[in-house]
Amino acid sequence: MVIDIKILSRQSFNKLINIWVLKTLVCTSILLCTFSSFGQNSVASLMALYAEEGQHNRIESPFNGVMLVTKNGKVLLKKAYGFHDKDKNLNLTINSRFLIGSMTKQFTAMLVMQQVEHGTIALDKTINDYLPYFPKDKGKELTIHRLLSHTSGLPHYEGLRRLNIPLRKFREDDISVKSYAQLIAKMELINQPGTQFYYSSMNYVLLGAILEQVSGQSFSQLIEEKITKPLQLKNTGYADNSYIENHVAKGYNFQEGGFFESLFFDKKGQYKESRFRHQSTAYSTGGMHSTIDDLYLWSQAIKEHKILSKEMTDKMFTPNLGGYGYGWFVNHENMIRFNPSVQLLSHGGTLEGYSSNLAMYKDGTTVIYLANVAPVGSIRLTMNMHLAAQNIKVDEFVRDIKLPNVNDGLAGFLDDGGIPALRAYFQELSSRAGYQMIMIEWGYQELIKLYLVAGELAQAEIFFNEMLSHYQTPSKKWLNQIGYDFLEENAFELAIKSFKINKLNHQYSASAYDSLGDAYRESGQINLAKENYQQAVKLAKSNESRQASYYQEQLAAVIELAEK
Repeated sequence: MVIDIKILSRQSFNKLINIWVLKTLVCTSILLCTFSSFGQNSVASLMALYAEEGQHNRIESPFNGVMLVTKNGKVLLKKAYGFHDKDKNLNLTINSRFLIGSMTKQFTAMLVMQQVEHGTIALDKTINDYLPYFPKDKGKELTIHRLLSHTSGLPHYEGLRRLNIPLRKFREDDISVKSYAQLIAKMELINQPGTQFYYSSMNYVLLGAILEQVSGQSFSQLIEEKITKPLQLKNTGYADNSYIENHVAKGYNFQEGGFFESLFFDKKGQYKESRFRHQSTAYSTGGMHSTIDDLYLWSQAIKEHKILSKEMTDKMFTPNLGGYGYGWFVNHENMIRFNPSVQLLSHGGTLEGYSSNLAMYKDGTTVIYLANVAPVGSIRLTMNMHLAAQNIKVDEFVRDIKLPNVNDGLAGFLDDGGIPALRAYFQELSSRAGYQMIMIEWGYQELIKLYLVAGELAQAEIFFNEMLSHYQTPSKKWLNQIGYDFLEENAFELAIKSFKINKLNHQYSASAYDSLGDAYRESGQINLAKENYQQAVKLAKSNESRQASYYQEQLAAVIELAEK
């Protein structure tokens, strides 16, 4: 094989360096100008920055969509950024339609509460009272309230994988409402109904099925008759695949390019068309489309009680476990951590290639965006636009209550108030949020790591058990990281406990078995390590995982170790 390597001459090399320096200066100058403009606290200048260099400013992708910011009814910004269809060179307009994903849940919850108001649905009734084809034993604890508030114990889309249904294939196939509900009935609950907030789109699929059953109308007809016609939302609805293909902005996924690609070739990254998803699988949990103007009219109509009484609206906006009302987050935990001095009602949505969010702040500010390029750092984008609307510079914003610092080791954490200050922080945050807020899993992971590094295993274990008491189904990612933190400090029993919980909760996951195999191998339990690596290999093959070869290498290594 002949490899042709072109050696740069000194002259060419110097030219290249000069170009690099020039481009660096130009880029720096542009960014400084942009930040200087933003120094005037303009929502427009901040959005210009995000549209140009969003991925370098912590919102994950260059913003491609429509943004609306209003304050006390005055429009501060309403503008479209980027393309509608990249191949056809069609640009977005402020009238472009987008898929809104889980923002659909706002509309589904509204339909349910209208039925509650009319007496055709009761919040304390169960699925068994409305769906004659749903298994009685599975539906007896699944009340309408628990479905609306995500406290039913149903899994999210991982429930499909537990039934050996590949998510990719599921997304592409047509499914009837009845078949969808019966499929959900086969899913095992992941926690006891009524005990924990666990976000699951399956809840709102079942609510859609119930709405159709009690009304005798389709979800699409209900949306039109009960919401869009009365409010004159002319570009909002639930439509079929053909409508989406022809009348909705095309969705894309963005993958950031490398440093040198960006620097020398002005290439931000790669845009790929999103994968097809059949509308029937998104349905009443995520299948609607809308425009920025329609969503603003919708937000105002809710506040003015145009299609639902104040009593029922207040019920819809009452926080339950995890701060979730019915179809809305009340003081979303990540948003109120970002800025503890504000209160808001919000809900976002993500689909393959789309992102959206609607936030109504108690101070009269409304921030709505619709994007057809994903991913988008929704919380940071929304909260920073709110700050700009208040003429607050993002880089100068300081939270009025402080979480003790964990970045300077255990000594720094203790100097900052330690555990008492941590408890006081969450007590104050809960008071402001209006519901009991607890530390999220990555927060526990940071504290566990902090005490482990300091050699305080007992306190690390206390935090670990505390996390498990709050989360019956902990995040796979953070529990896995905690397991490796224990493993790094040779706390084998706790590492194995962490990985065992992940394996129990994610029996379809090859990586869960691989992690447990790692813990058994490091603790010298070679046969158990072998068993788990074998299962990881088996699952990786059935799931067509890109990590299959890696798991095979792990298995081969432990087999060799066992033979020595």
